[in-house]
Amino acid sequence: MRMQMTIGVASAPVSWGIMESVPFPREYPYSRVLDEIAKAGYAGTELGPYGFLPTDPAALCNELEQRKLTLCSAFVAIPLADKAAIGPGLEHVERTAKLLSEMDCQLLILSDEITAERCAVAGRCSGTQQYSYGQEEWQMAKEAICEVLHLCARLGLKVAFHHHVATHVETPEEIDHLLSLFSPEELGLCLDTGHCVYGGGDPEAVLQRHIGRLRCLHFKDIDGVRLEEVRRQQIDFYGAVRGGVFAPLGRGVVDFSRLLNLVREHRFEGWVVAEQDVLAGGSKSVITNGEFTDSGGRSTTGGWFRPAESSDRRAV
Repeated sequence: MRMQMTIGVASAPVSWGIMESVPFPREYPYSRVLDEIAKAGYAGTELGPYGFLPTDPAALCNELEQRKLTLCSAFVAIPLADKAAIGPGLEHVERTAKLLSEMDCQLLILSDEITAERCAVAGRCSGTQQYSYGQEEWQMAKEAICEVLHLCARLGLKVAFHHHVATHVETPEEIDHLLSLFSPEELGLCLDTGHCVYGGGDPEAVLQRHIGRLRCLHFKDIDGVRLEEVRRQQIDFYGAVRGGVFAPLGRGVVDFSRLLNLVREHRFEGWVVAEQDVLAGGSKSVITNGEFTDSGGRSTTGGWFRPAESSDRRAV
């Protein structure tokens, strides 16, 4: 008899507008965010920006245990091809990785940092190399990632790369090139469905190409109509986020059910993190339910994302 593979379902502080690039909203202290994540039925949470949740391991462990939550990963963005800024970036990685190690959390999610240049042309770079890294910059990015890999390996952590809109690893072509620089054993993939679509990609196609690297899934949805408006009107990334380009989960163009079928066929074991990028306040689709539905209230995930009892929130 075939055993059912285990997929944990988590959320993240980003869905409450908690980002490194903007001030934390005062109405959402970490205690409220964790309370709402637990109340919605999620089994885990990402760390969020370093310093939002307690950085003392004992205090953080206590906060999570009170709510029966697991720390699943931490997202860290650093300027991969900026020699002047990479030092502080690696220090940021190190302090985050040390906290993860002390929390017995084994996955660091790495991303390139948003730049003003790419923010201005976000979502309009696929199919052109006009705004991409050149050969020298790709080499610097590779060297920076090697430093991250060595640092994390010493602490017993794995690393998954998160492509991100408004960075130099946004498009399907850039994702493929970055991953080609490393073996699947060295560098995994955190596929973000919303950022993939925004960047001109097909999440299912990208996942098919890199399924052997998958270490984490970020489930995020996109409003297709608004995305076309963003591209047509040449709206920058932050303007697009403010305008609601990231849709409530299950109300956009991402086919979550097909993606879940694919990862289960390949016996993926790990975390799916349900998110909606917002700049202020909480995402109602993330806060109120762990089951994604379309506008008619029909499940878009085949019933796999239901909030469960606290004693059995780990598996789907």
